[in-house]
Amino acid sequence: MKIKLKNLGVVKEAEIDLCKKLSLFCGPNSTGKTYVAYVIYGLTKLLMVGVPLFKLQELLEKKELNIELDYTKLFNLQKEYLRYINDNISTEFASKPDFFTSFKLQLITSLEEFQVDLKKSEVLFDYEIATISIRLSKDINSDLIKVTLQKPVTLTNASTATETYILAIISKYLINKTLLDSFILPVERNSVYTFSKELSLKRLKKSDDNQNIEEATEIQERITRYPHAIRDALTVAEDLANIIKKETKYKFLADDIEHDILHGKILVSEQGELQFSSASDSSIILPVHLSASLIKTLSGLIIYLRHQATSNDLIIIDEPELNLHPDNQILLTRIFAKLVNNGFRLLISTHSDYIIRELNNLIMLSSEKPEIKALLEQFGYQADHKLDPKNVGAYLFNFNSDNNTKVVVENLPVLENGFEIKTIDEAINKLNDVSEELFYALKSPDNE
Repeated sequence: MKIKLKNLGVVKEAEIDLCKKLSLFCGPNSTGKTYVAYVIYGLTKLLMVGVPLFKLQELLEKKELNIELDYTKLFNLQKEYLRYINDNISTEFASKPDFFTSFKLQLITSLEEFQVDLKKSEVLFDYEIATISIRLSKDINSDLIKVTLQKPVTLTNASTATETYILAIISKYLINKTLLDSFILPVERNSVYTFSKELSLKRLKKSDDNQNIEEATEIQERITRYPHAIRDALTVAEDLANIIKKETKYKFLADDIEHDILHGKILVSEQGELQFSSASDSSIILPVHLSASLIKTLSGLIIYLRHQATSNDLIIIDEPELNLHPDNQILLTRIFAKLVNNGFRLLISTHSDYIIRELNNLIMLSSEKPEIKALLEQFGYQADHKLDPKNVGAYLFNFNSDNNTKVVVENLPVLENGFEIKTIDEAINKLNDVSEELFYALKSPDNE
């Protein structure tokens, strides 16, 4: 799905390709990167009733169905997702309705492009809910989707709610090119885990019989004053005791972060409190407020990967370099490549030259040249650190030279050697020039 955003805060216009496996937002402060990320988060969190491709009862009876795709209905469903965000943009940001009166979110993919793209796509998708396990498959250049019931189910298990949900999931999968859900680590993530009890949405929602109307109104205002992304982060922080009861097949990625970067383990107490145990002394367990800022920064990603992650998720991280030393920024960038190569999509907004340069290294590693393959092992890279440049989208947020109050987002070319972020390069070059001048002035002989 390719989208165009207009008049979003300082952002005059931006075109984003959500089909890219890795998207990178760069640019100076206050250029709207977080705003665009929040819109994408709200859009990808949605699940609409959509297009019923088949009757669930019929599948339960026949065990297998071959369905011809209705491209027009699916394409119109894409537009319905965007329409919902246009109508509810103030809710996403917890803002007054008139703050985004000129905002517009558009689909820039045509029906013909959508049809060609979906037709030439190969599909293999397994989904299970309420004991109903379904496989969706489609060959390249076919208009037919095969829907197979993976195991026998009693007809009584197919409730109306289950049918609606499954059909909505399948439609969303097809129109978003596998993307089903999203997870966000906002820049406020440190505070979320440190102060989640004080900011608890559950507690804000509680009321007793003696509460008067003024108090109820105040509580409701406190609930809705946070953007959608922050509310969801708080909900996760408050529900850790239940979240950790499930483990995902992606816990090995959480293990990598703990082993390579944290050098310890993220734990959750019986009361749902976040804790940290260092690898150097596992007998000492620290509450999150006494742990290093690095722990607070990455704990949310670790909890997600170990207990919440599902295939085809979009992971959004605002400023992943937050509180990380340069060597850890490089290691985390390699973890990002592993995420992409294990079926996730990733959107990061960064100011870090270390992350950008390492991403470029990983893009260059994807070359098949023998010289590159030799360097992969020499520098300690792994096969799943490679990034195909075709799967990477890079976007520069910067003020237009003709209008310093508005941002037009530039789609940067991503080549076999990566991409360039001119605003960061300019800052580094300027600093290098100043340092060089000062150094030579300091070392020059005195003219006496």
